[in-house]
Amino acid sequence: MKANRKFIEADECAASVVFGVILIVVITVAIAAVGIYAYTNLVKKSETNPPPIVEPGKTLLTVRVGSQSYNYTLNELTAFASVSGQGGYIDQVGKIRGPNNYTGVAVSVLLSTIPSLPTNYTFHAIAGDGYTQDYSINAVNGHVIVFNEAGAEIGPGTLTMIVAYKENGVFLNENTKGPLRIAFVYPESVLTNSRLWLSSLIKIEII
Repeated sequence: MKANRKFIEADECAASVVFGVILIVVITVAIAAVGIYAYTNLVKKSETNPPPIVEPGKTLLTVRVGSQSYNYTLNELTAFASVSGQGGYIDQVGKIRGPNNYTGVAVSVLLSTIPSLPTNYTFHAIAGDGYTQDYSINAVNGHVIVFNEAGAEIGPGTLTMIVAYKENGVFLNENTKGPLRIAFVYPESVLTNSRLWLSSLIKIEII
């Protein structure tokens, strides 16, 4: 009987050791899985969608109407209702860029917040390097010529002109023609003339 009891105790001890080893393995695997999940969903996400490289409170856009100037930071622009859509352009030699997904504030919404906006005006956009582009009221309202993805002209379309701050979900910066740019977007993939697009937007004058 004593011998049998020793064997039973030995078996119980071995079983406890095996159970302990299995428990440690299970815990180790669980911790590793949590670590991998956190890295994939948090670290990788932050790498693919980094925060904008701008100083908090820095004026990114100035809108001037007559003698009045209105300054906007990125936080103030993103506080407006956002618009997202597909947009791209074709240049004078037929080279196509995009379409990509752009997010920003509709120019019509931005201008609607400015008091005493003239009934008839020209929208004068200025880039950081001094390049300028003028837009008619029709263009501001999105009435522009559109092209398909093969570069063939479709005809007049009604798109949305936006001050874009994101491209494909990532904030624009100085290396990606930002942090702000003029873009024309639509729910489906369309192209517009490259002359309508303006990179590195810093100022708008209503004249």
